Amino acid sequence: MDQYIQGNQRLWDEYADINFQSGLYDVAGFKSSPDPLSPLILSGVGDVSGKSLLHLQCHFGKDTLRWALAGATVTGIDFSAKAIQYAQQLATDMQIPATFIQTNLYDLPQVLEGAFDVVFTSYGVLGWLPDLQQWGAIIAHFLKPGGIFYIIEAHPTMRIFDDNDPQELRVKYPYFHEDTPEVIEPQGGNYADPHAVVTQTEYFWQHSLADILNALLDAGLQVEFFQEYPHIIWQALPFLVQDEQGYWRLPPAYPQLPLTFALRASQPEVR
Repeated sequence: MDQYIQGNQRLWDEYADINFQSGLYDVAGFKSSPDPLSPLILSGVGDVSGKSLLHLQCHFGKDTLRWALAGATVTGIDFSAKAIQYAQQLATDMQIPATFIQTNLYDLPQVLEGAFDVVFTSYGVLGWLPDLQQWGAIIAHFLKPGGIFYIIEAHPTMRIFDDNDPQELRVKYPYFHEDTPEVIEPQGGNYADPHAVVTQTEYFWQHSLADILNALLDAGLQVEFFQEYPHIIWQALPFLVQDEQGYWRLPPAYPQLPLTFALRASQPEVR
């Protein structure tokens, strides 16, 4: 396995422990009263009743289980062994049927058989992947004819800005993909708990919109829609402000920029 992916795997094992106990993820609240998936996701994917769904980079499976509660037969995969252990524990505690597999995404065709009606992934996933061409091919591999792929994710434009500058938009990261990742040393805490102890280095790759779209098109998928939104679900930049719906946006003094995108693609029917 690539040394950078191994490093990120160790990082996400730490994150899994932190996040499962954090107030941000509120596992206890989810167990007692699971909230549904967001309207943007539900409208983008559509009705999943009776359908099979593969959730890529599922972390510890809250969204995977939300899909199960919406009627899907679900399989979630993640490269963090700790995250998958928590996902299995959560599914058992909530008595929700679900399959969880610990694997590096790029090894998935070697450990999972079959095809799915829906392949889904969301928020904070693409930057951990060095190769989107292979990612697109794996999505196509696991989609049934007529099946759909849906992603909602932080917009690549937002990813270029310094996420530690408390006062203004300042370009820090490249927009276009580079083979060598950005290396971010641990500075204490993570997004779920800024006071937690994090010891592992983060390796992160930027991908342009062209990278994302071409990876899917080159894999033979048909893009059905692409949307951009001026909001995101977490405070990705220090000076974002929260609106009445709970989304985070640039303050009114700034021109509005895309912070999130959503894309739906389909596997052509066999003729």
